[in-house]
Amino acid sequence: MRALLLLPALWLCLGASGQDGFLPMIQADRTWCGVEGGWVPTPVTYWVDSDTVVADGSLWSKLVVQHEGNANEGMAGWFHEDVVTGEVWMRWDLDLDPGTLWFDFGMEPGDVMSAPNCDWADITCTAVEPFTWTDGTVSRRLTLQLLPDNTEFVEYWIEGIGSENGPMGPAAYLCIADWDPHAACFVDGGVVRHDFEMDTTWLPAHAGCTGAAASVSLDLPPAGALMARDGHLHWTGEPLRGHIVLYDLMGRRVETLRRDGPWPTPAAGILIAVLPGGGRLKIQTD
Repeated sequence: MRALLLLPALWLCLGASGQDGFLPMIQADRTWCGVEGGWVPTPVTYWVDSDTVVADGSLWSKLVVQHEGNANEGMAGWFHEDVVTGEVWMRWDLDLDPGTLWFDFGMEPGDVMSAPNCDWADITCTAVEPFTWTDGTVSRRLTLQLLPDNTEFVEYWIEGIGSENGPMGPAAYLCIADWDPHAACFVDGGVVRHDFEMDTTWLPAHAGCTGAAASVSLDLPPAGALMARDGHLHWTGEPLRGHIVLYDLMGRRVETLRRDGPWPTPAAGILIAVLPGGGRLKIQTD
């Protein structure tokens, strides 16, 4: 992985604002964990797989993605980072794709850029604030308004980490609806550097995260399992103490299951069951 060269002027500029030097996002030994998918959210992990230098001398890093339950990793894109401007560019193909500006961490309030893969949509920087990492390092946190006519439709970028919706950025929301990303944690060298505090009320947790996003197995939690069979929900395992709350994939409460099941299946489809101890199960009902 490349050595990071910082211009003296950049150090002076950022030092005056109380921030560290520019922090690169695309580095080895880093992974981004989260959940993606519209109706069936699936835990995913992104990481930097390899680097290559193209004909113009620029360095591009290959980002790959793995979906839980799939043994094969997928191609997320090739990324290049300009440590002077703070721009991160992405190519699907190093030979045929000229590149798309994916992030611009050098933006200031009022600056506008085209949303990745969405020529019809502009995103506007509305605020820049300091962001403190778990080790005390300080970088920039940008607030981006994704649509000009909707002040509530915002996204946050952290210099050195990427979007708080995951490394694929705003294109996931504006152009590729079935991505529907939810970031869980950012891991550097095997250590969680940022916990995105993903709402696991209805989203499955990610096994690669610790702390607030810690995972309980979605298939067989230690206390037992809730299964759908013959039009009923059945609890198997240790005696159930307390109650189970069922949610649909929109996060809406469906029903509360008290002790002494089985219980009639309340709805067909996929439900998220929140157990008394806080564990979660994803259930496919008929």
